[in-house]
Amino acid sequence: MKVKLTDTGIRSYQPRAAQYAIGDAACPGLCLRITPKAVKTFAFAYRNKGTGKITWLTLGRYPDVPLSRAREIANDARKTVAGGGTPLTPKTERAEAEKKTKTYAELVELYYDAKLSTHRSGRKTRLTLERIGRVYGWDDRLATSITDDDAAAMLLDIADRRGKRAMANQTKHIVHALFKWAKQPGRKFVTVNPFADLPAPGGAKVARERFLSTAEIRKVWSALDEPERFKVSGDVAAALRLILVTAARPGMVAGMTGGELRDLSGPSEHGPHWSLSAERMKAGSPFITPLSGLALELLRPHLKTEPQTRLFKLAGRNKLGEAAQRIVSGLEMERWTPHDLRRTAATILDRAGYSLEQIGALLAHTRKGVTAVYARWDKFDLRREMATVIERSLHETLNEALCEDIKAAA
Repeated sequence: MKVKLTDTGIRSYQPRAAQYAIGDAACPGLCLRITPKAVKTFAFAYRNKGTGKITWLTLGRYPDVPLSRAREIANDARKTVAGGGTPLTPKTERAEAEKKTKTYAELVELYYDAKLSTHRSGRKTRLTLERIGRVYGWDDRLATSITDDDAAAMLLDIADRRGKRAMANQTKHIVHALFKWAKQPGRKFVTVNPFADLPAPGGAKVARERFLSTAEIRKVWSALDEPERFKVSGDVAAALRLILVTAARPGMVAGMTGGELRDLSGPSEHGPHWSLSAERMKAGSPFITPLSGLALELLRPHLKTEPQTRLFKLAGRNKLGEAAQRIVSGLEMERWTPHDLRRTAATILDRAGYSLEQIGALLAHTRKGVTAVYARWDKFDLRREMATVIERSLHETLNEALCEDIKAAA
């Protein structure tokens, strides 16, 4: 049924057993829907050019939306359809308009709450984003106003004027991820990612291939017998050795607590192992690392009574890296980092004939293109085997050094 709608007429329409609609003869496409519970709602009907089907656009309830306002909205929607567009409800339009008024600082907070807060490095990433907003005056700017020219100028400043090319590359990666998240369907805080087509400001990233030779392993291990020579604490020395023995990430070792260690003594189904929660892992999944006899030797002197206390006292975020630099300088070696000790353990396994996928099972890697996600105990026997191979290789390397010392003394 179609009539010229009036306020008097709308108030007089009574509910029926089923919902029904009355078209407005004065405004093509506009109609009033009345439900069995007497709820009266304006709607606009139009043919979707993409599907060819009739689509209904709900405009709001009467009298919250007056008849005159409903006609205005319907007329605007009809013009949008005629122009090839898709009309939006007033509520959606308000939401879309609000999205376009988000400042960079507000966007960072939304991003942290929605995504970063669950990441192990989320707080560090937020600090980087906040520093960018503060230093480059982006905090109060609308996120939609930040252009690729702004992005390029910021990265160039970090890479060239400040001379921090690696930091520029990392910053690009972090801010690019922010805008990529903001551009996703369902959010659309921005329509363009200003970092999308920018080259790496610090140059192409070169994968590190540094690992310690057998001679360097002996040299470093021996130096860690007397860490005070290099102004390195016993805790730091043990942590560096443990990275090499377990192939664990430096951050994992630095944060190790007694509560994460299982079955350190006595027979058990799996033997001594290190159980890491999802929050402690880069990939966000819990992980089990086997502990060899050599690892236990390094750990036992550092066990604490309180299970949640960290085993190693490492003052400062980069204590392990600073210690490595002092050892490198003192021994006049080619530069290496704590992460290179982990790579050295992987190299030992590579030389022993293990595949990259097998080694990745011990390193807790999630390889690109591999969709399988390992369960906590999946491939544990293989990990235990590889941990034993690393232990045996290190014993052979260190015993060879001992034999050479004995021969020299004789």
